[in-house]
Amino acid sequence: MRARGGVVAALACAALLGGCPGDPEIRVVDATAAEHGAALFRDPSIAGSRFNRYACSTCHEAKPGEAGDAILLPGAPLAGAVDRPSYWGGQEVDLLGAINHCLYFFMMKDEPWTADDGDAQAMYAYLESLPADGAAAEPAPFTPVYALREPPPGNAGRGEIIHERACASCHGRARSGQGRLVDWAPVLPDETFEDHPLGEYTEAERRLVFVEKVRHGGFVGYGGQMPPFSIEVLSEQDLGDLLTFYHQP
Repeated sequence: MRARGGVVAALACAALLGGCPGDPEIRVVDATAAEHGAALFRDPSIAGSRFNRYACSTCHEAKPGEAGDAILLPGAPLAGAVDRPSYWGGQEVDLLGAINHCLYFFMMKDEPWTADDGDAQAMYAYLESLPADGAAAEPAPFTPVYALREPPPGNAGRGEIIHERACASCHGRARSGQGRLVDWAPVLPDETFEDHPLGEYTEAERRLVFVEKVRHGGFVGYGGQMPPFSIEVLSEQDLGDLLTFYHQP
């Protein structure tokens, strides 16, 4: 599903779009397919796994600012995605490939979508329908952090707010897990501390456990379904505030 070529041409052949996607002046979208894609965007069942609870909307908002200030999502807004030259922090240049990465790494889907899949075509129609508002066709800002480092000291009060905005939608409320997405999402920070007890781990090592999970997630092979938070979404100071909140008595 490469913007302006590749899978896009296959989608045109499938009569998903009303014109050739290679022509930037033509953006006629099949409304029925786009509506189906919008439903898939919010549906965890697209992974075909009874263990998955993630939907595309778990990590992405459709349009910038749609989620408001109440939540921090790790994924970029999807408006304009069909025109971006690369995805996944520059690691992928094909839109369908990027979608399949998400389906596999975060949503546990074994079989990738192909250009002929009706769901893939509907998802493209939905993404094509999202207004880009004149934004330049460039990659979404996403800087992964590969080298782990200790974040700066932070403010516990601000860290509690960051937990509610960035972590609670999956892990639930801090120290209780109330409202967590799945039962196996660890209650933060307590269950992580229990799995990494002092004596077996130093305090610094326990802090780095949180740093690695937040920064790497499944993006660089760290276990579990969690996506990573980039520098653009969660700054080093934000992470320091979060860890200060987790480590307060």
